[in-house]
Amino acid sequence: MAVLIFLFVNAHRAWAFVDRLTKVLIILFIVTALSQILSDMVNGVYADSTIKRVGTYVIFIGLFIACKLLSLAEWTRLRWILGGYCLSWVFIYFVGTSAAENYQDNAWRLGLGWAFTLATCLGLSLLPRLYPVAVAALLPVAALNIVMGSRSIAIFTLFAFLASLYASFFGKPIAPKVTARRFLIVIGILSLGIAAGYYSIILATEKRLLPAEVQERTEVQVYSNYGLAATARPETAAAVSAIAERPVLGWGSTAYDPVIWGYYIDLLTANWRTRVDFSTIYRNTFYQEWEGGLPSHSHYFGAWVDGGFFASLSWLVVLIVSILAIMQGMTWRHPITPVVVFIASTTIWDVLFSPGPHRMDMALRLTLLTFVLTFLANARAAAAKAAQTDT
Repeated sequence: MAVLIFLFVNAHRAWAFVDRLTKVLIILFIVTALSQILSDMVNGVYADSTIKRVGTYVIFIGLFIACKLLSLAEWTRLRWILGGYCLSWVFIYFVGTSAAENYQDNAWRLGLGWAFTLATCLGLSLLPRLYPVAVAALLPVAALNIVMGSRSIAIFTLFAFLASLYASFFGKPIAPKVTARRFLIVIGILSLGIAAGYYSIILATEKRLLPAEVQERTEVQVYSNYGLAATARPETAAAVSAIAERPVLGWGSTAYDPVIWGYYIDLLTANWRTRVDFSTIYRNTFYQEWEGGLPSHSHYFGAWVDGGFFASLSWLVVLIVSILAIMQGMTWRHPITPVVVFIASTTIWDVLFSPGPHRMDMALRLTLLTFVLTFLANARAAAAKAAQTDT
């Protein structure tokens, strides 16, 4: 609320710090909000639910613009803002405010691990001379994430380490422009990397190499009838099924379909099939109240399910921006690289598999990613102009 009030008071200054890429994202998020309104009207959703859902996008856009203004397009300011956000996860843990459901019971997996890893990356950016050696600090952080049960953050930490190490040896002072050919190649490499990570988890589970708690949870998912991906993310699997039925206009912000809901509960309770009280768990879960629309656990799939195809376009562009940021980071010899790669890779994961709604962290992430891409584009333009002048 304080950030939004700051934006309101300084609205006349804000637009000057909004770059073209940010303006494109803002327009697309407005399209998402309008698509949600249209879908709710077609599906007969009550106005208060529409106002609540669309309001999340309005607040998110406001936070995004305010963060751009607060950072003033300067890396030093943005680093302080990101550092403060990391510290907030520690603050709410001890104060007791709920950052997410069950945060106090599993704080590391629900945000604290992400904040600790990002704080480590921010610390590395303060050591430009020791950067090639200091980046090795990400290895014990990845191991810590595994021990604390955060599999995805551990994988992204290792990826940030490898990308940063590559950039320190082969990167340029100014990252070259991304071509369509390179973009498609990287998409292929990322797809192979995701597949390799997926099968590595399955192999580690079969060889019983994971910590006891992670091993038990992963075993159930790997050996379920639906497999690791669907059992680990049942909401997303259910969302894909819902999208297949209504791909254009979506289901509306408060939709409920008993067939899709039953499929979701089947996936969700697959984690407890070995328990003797499984039938009771299934019945209690199936008949619980659900008022938030069809489950998705995803910004991208959730927007598509609730608001239709056009509502998902904004998050599709966020995915593209994140991939471009990774590509730029891996070819940019700069201490900021671990921060860029880690935030971009986790943003891809959270857009596809996050619980939502549109929180402060997504506004901060997009502030960083758009800053980096715009900064490098301007640096390339300035270098080209200087070279032309010299010629």
